Amino acid sequence: MRVSGDLSDQQLLNAFQEGSVQAFEEIHNRYFLRLYAHAVKMLGNEDDAQDVVQEVFINLWAKSSSLQIHTALAAYLYTAVRNRVLNLIEHRKTYQSHLDALAAYIDESPAASTAGADQELLFAIFEAEIERLPGKMKAVFELRRQGEMSYSEIGDRLSLSDKTVKKQISNAIKILRSRLMQWRSQLVILFF
Repeated sequence: MRVSGDLSDQQLLNAFQEGSVQAFEEIHNRYFLRLYAHAVKMLGNEDDAQDVVQEVFINLWAKSSSLQIHTALAAYLYTAVRNRVLNLIEHRKTYQSHLDALAAYIDESPAASTAGADQELLFAIFEAEIERLPGKMKAVFELRRQGEMSYSEIGDRLSLSDKTVKKQISNAIKILRSRLMQWRSQLVILFF
């Protein structure tokens, strides 16, 4: 099929799923700026918006042969952008809450009032406790902590559901918080 700008979204999608690079390029040309403007409105950041929309198109390209779209192409793309934006926002909130919790823990710790070496000890303890997490939980927690990966991306990489990834991260945080509280009480005894 010869691809032109006159084709409907459904015709473009069909051609794309049959392997037409031109159809993909036309979909990209038709929707990139609209999706980008939508993402900018949601995020308020042009660079992040561009990254989100590019991820959507990369994902579209990667899943071309197995793609099952049961709505209009535009609706699918807007939903994909919205979901990526929400994942990014959630990731930032989760990451920030981890940082805030760790900072609060360090501030409340007796070691916080001593030299930086004591803070390094706390960070070393934190890292050691992460190493002690069960294998799959540790892998999920590390991917979330170190990368800009959403729950669904972690799930895809580790063959887990989004719900399982979220539960593993929640469990890891509970375990780490409990273990750090135990360390905190031991440090109080050591330092005082």
